[in-house]
Amino acid sequence: MTVIDQWTGRHANALRAALRMTNEAFAERLGVASRTIAKWRERQEMVPSPPLQEALDTMLHQANDEARARFAANLGVDERPVLDAVLLSQLNTAVGDLSRVLALMTASPAVPHPPLDEIAG
Repeated sequence: MTVIDQWTGRHANALRAALRMTNEAFAERLGVASRTIAKWRERQEMVPSPPLQEALDTMLHQANDEARARFAANLGVDERPVLDAVLLSQLNTAVGDLSRVLALMTASPAVPHPPLDEIAG
């Protein structure tokens, strides 16, 4: 999940869009005037007050997975999982095994093929 250290107008607008809310609905949920939301859209570097930072944290935390994915996409954040060394090693082994099986399957039909369980085993 994307974590925001310090919310700005840019982040708040990305969350509003991800939640598919109008300025008015977003403002009402935060307990601010619609013009505050409009200012955040105009001045994206603007930093909301600490109580609004907390409210924005809460809204992001309560958002469903689809809205969180839209929020990350709106910010240009890549939320794909990172592949660790163990998983990469397992994937490389599997690709090697598949390559050997494919090579045997595409070999000349005159060459007898061992059973697949002997190849994979």
